[in-house]
Amino acid sequence: MAKYFAAMLTIGLLSCKAPKPPAQAPAPAPKIEQEPEPIDLSHRETFKVKANSTVYDSLRIVDLSPQEILTMVKVSEDVHPLNRMPANTPFMVTWSDDSKTEITEVQFELSKTKRLNIKKADETWSAETEDLPVSRVKRTYTGVVSSSLWESAVESGMEPQLIIGLTEIFAWQIDFSREVRDGDRWRLVVEEKFVNDEPIGWGSILAAQYSNNGETYTGIRFPPNDPYASYYQEDGQSLRRMFLKSPVKFARISSRFNRRRFHPILKRHRPHLGVDYAAPIGTPVRTIGDGKVIFIGRNGGSGKMIKIRHNSIYTTAYLHLNGYAKGLRRGATVKQGQTIGYVGTTGLSTGPHLHFSFFKRGQYVDPLRIKFPSADPVPEENLPAFQLLASEFMNYLPDWKIAQVEPESDDIFKNQF
Repeated sequence: MAKYFAAMLTIGLLSCKAPKPPAQAPAPAPKIEQEPEPIDLSHRETFKVKANSTVYDSLRIVDLSPQEILTMVKVSEDVHPLNRMPANTPFMVTWSDDSKTEITEVQFELSKTKRLNIKKADETWSAETEDLPVSRVKRTYTGVVSSSLWESAVESGMEPQLIIGLTEIFAWQIDFSREVRDGDRWRLVVEEKFVNDEPIGWGSILAAQYSNNGETYTGIRFPPNDPYASYYQEDGQSLRRMFLKSPVKFARISSRFNRRRFHPILKRHRPHLGVDYAAPIGTPVRTIGDGKVIFIGRNGGSGKMIKIRHNSIYTTAYLHLNGYAKGLRRGATVKQGQTIGYVGTTGLSTGPHLHFSFFKRGQYVDPLRIKFPSADPVPEENLPAFQLLASEFMNYLPDWKIAQVEPESDDIFKNQF
């Protein structure tokens, strides 16, 4: 073909009576791309930073010279200081060849998804961190409560700690310390994370349903990849309420709000203006809503107590605590669900429990009977995207009896949020 075009060009030029062009050298043959050679893993070996020693000691074991180690420490100072490397941190050493006479790279595993690479090239050391690519697989589970919510997770083949995530989604609709019933049903779709085909833990629950006392609640995560995402009903209304339904996870109610309860210590009728949650000493106590600490300290028979003002209408109090969260003080701002203290038995108390009081405009009210407004819904401009995503996630939910595994779909929302 090249000769043909050259001939035609020559004819055209001759017809114009132009001089004959000089002959051109043939075009060079195209380069054939060579596949990269596979990495020779025989030049690599994995170690761990030893306990009760330093990174310096661990690197000396692999025959790095003191000067090289000091250079490595210096180049990594602004990236990730080596002196902060905890004991048992894995690190991989790479040699230039199988004689293992020259080290060219040391990689420290900072986390399952991040590592510190310290490399040597042309006798110069450099350091950088590397984020490892994470792949995700959607897994689905479903269960029925027969003895406990925890056992229903075990029976479904799901890791039980995922149940904690499920209870946090519906913490505003169900008090899981007292409202779980035999026959309750749940189902969910959750992401499992992998690095280099190895599972490294769980991602977010993307959608879930919980059926309790004849009513089914639905929660859909949006935006799905936002660490500050919320959960919404299918119509875009928020599941979040102004207050959580319980200040203690998985605790038993031992005494309810009662204006004429017989006091077990004082031996006389006395109003019990709150709800008691029986739990072991040290169980975390969380604030049921955003607010400001207006009292923290001992208060007579109430023992160690915290009082939080949520707004001009609502205030809550947490009594008989064993202690307070580190750094908490009067005037501090707290966020809903934040641990503020720990269950105890201080003051007039017959055993470990939290006495929880709720005030509306300064008056005691029964927190188990009051209903609260919800948080903001999905913004109107984001509603079409939410509805499309909600439909996708709801389709992933398994039949109430069957769980399945699906690879992550390359949908239009993958990198959008």
